This record gives sequence, C-alpha cells and structure tokens, in this order.
Amino acid sequence: MNTANKQYPFQISGKTTKKSISPNQKAIRADKGFSLIELMIACFVLGIGVLSVTTMIGTSISRNLSSKNDTIAMAVAEQIMEELKAKNFTDAALAVGGSTLQADGRLLFTNPSTGAAYATVNGYFRNISLANSDEAGQTVTYQVRWNIAAAFNDGTSNRLLRITIGARRVPSNLRLPPVQLVFVKGQ
Repeated sequence: MNTANKQYPFQISGKTTKKSISPNQKAIRADKGFSLIELMIACFVLGIGVLSVTTMIGTSISRNLSSKNDTIAMAVAEQIMEELKAKNFTDAALAVGGSTLQADGRLLFTNPSTGAAYATVNGYFRNISLANSDEAGQTVTYQVRWNIAAAFNDGTSNRLLRITIGARRVPSNLRLPPVQLVFVKGQ
C-alpha cells in the first residue's frame, strides 16, 4: 500500500467508496485552532463589552446617589411644607417675603451670574441635620429655604399664598442640584 496516498472509506448514498487523501490535505483538516488575528478580534470585542458594562455600573452608582439625595431633600422640604400648612394665616411665619425667586419661579441658592451664595433670610430658612446612612456616626446637613408670595388677595379674608420651598445638601454640589416644592395655602 502506498504511504503517500492512503485510502479512506466514505459512505455516499448507501454505497461505500474509497477516496484517496494526500498527507497535505490531512494536515489542513486537522488544523482546527484559532489564528492570532481571530484571537485579537475576540479579545477586542470582549474588551468593548466589559468597558460598556463598567461604564454602566459607574453611571448607575452616580444616578443612585443623585436619586437618594433628591428623595431625602424632598422629604426635608415636605417636612417644612407640613409645618407651614399647619400655621394660621395670622402667624408671622406666613408673612410675605423670604428667599430670592428667579423670574421663572425657581428658588435660588446662588447668584446665577457670579455663583456666589445668596444670603439666607431670617425666618425663611433652616438647616436640618440627619444621620448619614452611608457612613455610620456621620451626619449630613440639608439647607431648606422658602419664599412666600401673595397669589391672591381681594382685601377680604379670601387669601392665597404661593409658598416655594427649596432644599439642597450642604456643602452644595453641582451633581446634586436643589429640589423644589411649590404649594398654595388658602384661607
């Protein structure tokens, strides 16, 4: 038998036939690994996937912190809102005035043109310290400011007050903007 060309049986439509395969063809068929280029492309695709997941995790942590801050700031603002709702219209705490409002009705903590903090107005702000859930034994402070404006007054006992409350974490952070709550109190 010739060693250069071996005969291998193959079955084609029920008949067994013999076909000769040269050693070079056998060597090509036996080579079933990955080439270096295929491996580099697979590593590149895998790297893009890992990088994407890592970016999503970082973004998700940041959004989670922002949502947590918004929730706590809103709860603090609601606490002040409930206190103001419970007051009588003759109470001095409901006098028109308070922190600076922008033309669009937003309560301002800082001057938009200079970035300097607006001074607090006595009787229209409060700093509230809470236990920090991220660090045991630490506290976090939220500054709450409000503005009271006359929304309607016909000279009789019929009055409406538009009360705007804003709360932000102290020290302030551009990633954690203040939250705002607006309600109307009627007599």
